Amino acid sequence: MKNSDVKYVSNWKYSPMAYWVHIETGSKPWRLSDEFDPTAPKRFGDLGYLQLTIEFNGHSFIFTSEEQLKVFIEIMGRKLLPSSLELSGKRIGLEGPNSHWLSRLPAKTKAWSYREKLVAYCSKIDFPKYK
Repeated sequence: MKNSDVKYVSNWKYSPMAYWVHIETGSKPWRLSDEFDPTAPKRFGDLGYLQLTIEFNGHSFIFTSEEQLKVFIEIMGRKLLPSSLELSGKRIGLEGPNSHWLSRLPAKTKAWSYREKLVAYCSKIDFPKYK
């Protein structure tokens, strides 16, 4: 089954990829920071932040920014996946490889035969600007 859905959420940082994509630039720890590179997603007043959920063959993938979706497509589109150790090493912070979004994915989603189709599907989806 293939599907995508958009809704509003109260906190964009709950996305599995948020910590790994949006790097804090100020002196505050990531969870308290309000300065990021790339910039944090925009809040739409009382509605909250946009969250895109992509369902693909029994698995859901959650994104709260266009940058997260782009990184996902770039990493998952590699024929040979990098290790979580390699990816987590590129990010200064307290979180280790076991908490990296790639290490949290089910094994079935890491097979090239699955990822090839997943990336093709995800590449056709534009992150929403406002719902």
